[in-house]
Amino acid sequence: MYEYQFIQLPREGIRCIGIDLRGYGQSSKPWGTYDIDVFADDIKSVLDELAVDDVTLVGFSMGGGVATRYMSRHNEEHVGQLALLGAASPVLAEKPDFPEGIDKAAFTDLATGCYRDRATVSSEFTDSMFHSEPSPELKDWFQGMSMESSPQAMADSIESVGEMDLRPDLEDISVPTLICHGVHDQACPFELTAEKLHEGIANTELVRFDESSHALFYEEKEKLNQELIEFSK
Repeated sequence: MYEYQFIQLPREGIRCIGIDLRGYGQSSKPWGTYDIDVFADDIKSVLDELAVDDVTLVGFSMGGGVATRYMSRHNEEHVGQLALLGAASPVLAEKPDFPEGIDKAAFTDLATGCYRDRATVSSEFTDSMFHSEPSPELKDWFQGMSMESSPQAMADSIESVGEMDLRPDLEDISVPTLICHGVHDQACPFELTAEKLHEGIANTELVRFDESSHALFYEEKEKLNQELIEFSK
């Protein structure tokens, strides 16, 4: 899904390393645990193996939650900067001290739907990602990427996002952090996520994407690319 970044950022001398999380894309799809802790540990394994340091760790949507957890769980190792794009972080679901959150039943229903009619769940989520109507071909592309995933990974990931509360993790993030978020985001509402991240992380820059819903990496790709280029350099 980062196609429109990976074709431009290297032209500016920025190396891009794309990670398919376990259960997704071309990575293995073992039966087992799928949650943000496991995904954060997988990122650590990749960065250890590649022996890269001072990276700009970029996380989108659930990946924003994974990146948030990585910074706390692994003491910011290998990472010089953090970029959170449309991040599902620090907390989405309603909790006693977070009454403005999304009803937790919404996450349970989505996860259950993955075992009943995953194609419809995926299609409806794809529709919600865009502020402006994309081409049918682009929607088909997104739908295809979604359906590549393991059904278990998809369902368990949704439940994990519904359970997570990363507010304590924010205090452990000390590196410069870029927050890019679509103001029309339905999946991760701006006021529940971007604004809370900006308040909770010490060294942040919050950039509003006024023409985007969740898919800011496509709807305002030129603006996002420029933000990432300037931030990385």
